[in-house]
Amino acid sequence: MDFQIYEVTPRDGLQGLDTIIPTADKITLIDMIVNAGMKRIEVGAFVHPQLVPNMADSELVLKKAMQKHPDCELAILIPNKKGMEKAKQRGVERFNIFMSPSEGFTISNHNDTRANVFSNYCEIMKDIPKRDVRVYLSCVFGCPIDGEIEEDKLVESLRWAETFGDTIVLSDTAGQATGEHIEDVVRLIRKAEITSNIALHLHHGENDVPMTDKLDSAFFMGIREFDSCIMGIGGCPFVDGSGGNLSTEELVYWGLKNGLDCGIYPENLLAIEDFVVRKLKEQLTLTV
Repeated sequence: MDFQIYEVTPRDGLQGLDTIIPTADKITLIDMIVNAGMKRIEVGAFVHPQLVPNMADSELVLKKAMQKHPDCELAILIPNKKGMEKAKQRGVERFNIFMSPSEGFTISNHNDTRANVFSNYCEIMKDIPKRDVRVYLSCVFGCPIDGEIEEDKLVESLRWAETFGDTIVLSDTAGQATGEHIEDVVRLIRKAEITSNIALHLHHGENDVPMTDKLDSAFFMGIREFDSCIMGIGGCPFVDGSGGNLSTEELVYWGLKNGLDCGIYPENLLAIEDFVVRKLKEQLTLTV
């Protein structure tokens, strides 16, 4: 395959909804994603249920999904020590963690400093193989709180992330990225001699740069793994300006237009789109 899709609908697509999505609907959604050919999926998050109510049943969602799809790579987002303790107790095999080069974002989301978040992850991740970890770096391309990210803080965060995971996910949390930004960050990664695989997580947001332009730049710079979400739903509920995700449909069409194979075709996604519209239309703001 020319590039890979990492599907985040069950977590990033649903996390910010005011209405609680039934567990059974989440399982059906995961089943349909797997049936469409996507085997790498973020299925939930072990976060505080009062802060993110739609993730309160992530333990049950993961358990059922693992039973039904043992051949898939099913991950849980882990924010802290308590979440990791639960993950280890529940047999989680794939771990997604997140930090940021933005001090303001880190304090807002972790209620702690960047240095302390890194130190805490050093403690809780020491027994986890790097191959089983994706590290999200939030607000890489700009932060509504701190503004432009300082180069030294970005390099420091990249090096911290590399200690934990074989994949570092550059996250455009506030939707500020441009093609030029993406190229500049990848060049900086090379200059810093970061060896982890680099993936990209795009949001709509504060600029009107087409997603296809961002994808073109990322692919040109060697990125071959992209997060996406059915119909572009979701976004970070804790960041001003954060819009919906890059849609899986747009990502697939971009690949086809450029003669690139990701193993997924538009017809694979029709049933999932229909399910989202029928089941979730009253709760979701669709961006595409």
